[in-house]
Amino acid sequence: MLICAGMYLALAAAAWLIRRKKLSLHPHEELVRKIFLLLFLVTTTAVIVEAAGRMDSKKSGSLRLERSDYGGSRKEEQVEMQIEGEDTEDVAIQVFPRIYGTEEVEKLKKQAMTDLEKVILGDNESADYVEKDLYLPDKLEGYPFSILWELGRYDVVDMTGRLNQEAIMEEDPNGEGILVLVTGILRYEGIESAFQTTVRVFAGEKEEEGIRGKVLRMVSALEEESREDRFIELPVSVDGKSVRWRRSQAGKAMPILLLGMIGSVLLICLEKEKKSRERKDRNEQMLLDYPEIISQFTMLMGAGMTSKNVWKKIAVDYQEKKKETGRERAAYEEILAVYVELKSGVPEAECYERFARRCGLVPYMKLGVLLAQNLKKGTKGISEMLQMEAVQAMEERKSRAKRLGEEAGTKLLAPMLLMLIIVLTIVVVPAFLSIQL
Repeated sequence: MLICAGMYLALAAAAWLIRRKKLSLHPHEELVRKIFLLLFLVTTTAVIVEAAGRMDSKKSGSLRLERSDYGGSRKEEQVEMQIEGEDTEDVAIQVFPRIYGTEEVEKLKKQAMTDLEKVILGDNESADYVEKDLYLPDKLEGYPFSILWELGRYDVVDMTGRLNQEAIMEEDPNGEGILVLVTGILRYEGIESAFQTTVRVFAGEKEEEGIRGKVLRMVSALEEESREDRFIELPVSVDGKSVRWRRSQAGKAMPILLLGMIGSVLLICLEKEKKSRERKDRNEQMLLDYPEIISQFTMLMGAGMTSKNVWKKIAVDYQEKKKETGRERAAYEEILAVYVELKSGVPEAECYERFARRCGLVPYMKLGVLLAQNLKKGTKGISEMLQMEAVQAMEERKSRAKRLGEEAGTKLLAPMLLMLIIVLTIVVVPAFLSIQL
């Protein structure tokens, strides 16, 4: 009840603030109104339920707890207990399911024993002639008893009711049957009662062999007879019926499917690797072209050209060279894109920023920053900075070329090792063959 009162106060305070325009709902006004309405309805419902419960508790101090029906499960009821002069406290009471009275148990026991006489026979028609397995259940449907079974002859019938045909044939070669005492102990709430009956078990007749059994028996005989031969010839007809044989394909399909799945995964991995390699090659190519580009910028801007004209000069020269050779260079393609943007009216500073973002490499980002500073601060000092950048770029290109050369030498080790193995094989194998001769 205190929680409900607190929620009512909170809702009222929020409504007052909204009415006084001290709490703004914009731009989620509709959503907040729905939330308010929902909270109001929930709180009102909770208050009504709580009040009804309190009124019911005031009318009577007693309370009835309902049990589960026969065979049900135990449940736990949470109730409030208040002793006169003391505080209210929560109590958990265990409520067990209903149990049968003594008279009901005796009645059910008689019915269960009558039913068990038929149930234990299973597929057999009479207790005087049992040739199929018995059915010995732990519980009987519709009754509360648990059943424990005991047998007079465990050598011919086991605890599950299965008949031991070989033991029966050994013990009863004349086919007169073997008497077996079957005892079932019924238990319920500490009460035990014994059910007893006698069955006569017989060895079951062998089932008539079908065509499939004949074929398999013939194959087994052929396999036994042809142990010294390299091949076994399977029969093509039995009892006038033709038999066709072929190797099972199920075992071959699964590896193919598995290989297909592995191939699909590898294709995805290869595609990712291809894109990664293309990105790496693009970055490597741009880094190799950077010293040449920065040198052109240094030379042309030192000659008095503006950065915009330098972009135009480099882009036009690249277009002419591309028409002649047909080769594309990633860095020059980005320069060409900047030239197109400048012609379309995009601000020069914004073009340089886009250029740096598209390249995504530190040297080109530095170039973009230098050119942007040139627009803001003027051309003073730009030549010196470009010269320093050109020298640094050339040094980095030398170190990169050296590293690539070392990597190339390492990659050549595998083919060289393969050639060594081939040469050794050509030399050593004839030598060994000549020794054997």
